[in-house]
Amino acid sequence: MNNLHPKGSRARVLLSSVFGPYAQDDEFGSRSLNPMELYHNQVTKAQGSFSLRRFHRSWGILMIQENISAPCAVLDFPTREDFARELQANDYDIVGISSIIVNVGKAREMCRMVRELSPRSTIVVGGHVAAIPGVERILDADHIVKGDGIAWMREYLGEDAAAPVRHPALSSGFGLRVMGIKIPHRRGRVRHHHRSMGWSAGLQPSAPRRRFSGARGRS
Repeated sequence: MNNLHPKGSRARVLLSSVFGPYAQDDEFGSRSLNPMELYHNQVTKAQGSFSLRRFHRSWGILMIQENISAPCAVLDFPTREDFARELQANDYDIVGISSIIVNVGKAREMCRMVRELSPRSTIVVGGHVAAIPGVERILDADHIVKGDGIAWMREYLGEDAAAPVRHPALSSGFGLRVMGIKIPHRRGRVRHHHRSMGWSAGLQPSAPRRRFSGARGRS
């Protein structure tokens, strides 16, 4: 049983993936250690020049957002500056950070930024990074979530952890291309609007910012 957050489902929540740019040689990683694309680096890698190229959304935090009643905002593919501005512009009670193992350096930096820019926020870290042995000594987080993030967050907010899970209507990825040729997006009933974040280096996915004013009410 998790300790409940004092504000329960009235807590303001920010969920974020790690900041970019991605897949470049810098203080937080390298092109070889943290490649960005699922298809090109794993699934279709052997196809060489004909490999599929695509970016995938951070499904985990989008699923959590859809399945809690607390007011929640999601930053997917933010820049470091975007994350800082979000912390300074809003008084979040909970900041959740999702990361894969190779991006543990970025997760650590984001925890440091939260302590500096939003010191009253509770920091929750989840994703594959939670599987690192001794990760509690690496990250300055209040909670490391190992397991079902939806159930954990519901329980932490005093909500029903066993309630049915809703799947948000979302595109699995974007930027599909082969041999440098962009594959046109087939428009359907679900449309997502993305905006460029002005990336200066590294891979440059569009960066959607999904803001919610409360209990799945969208603004």
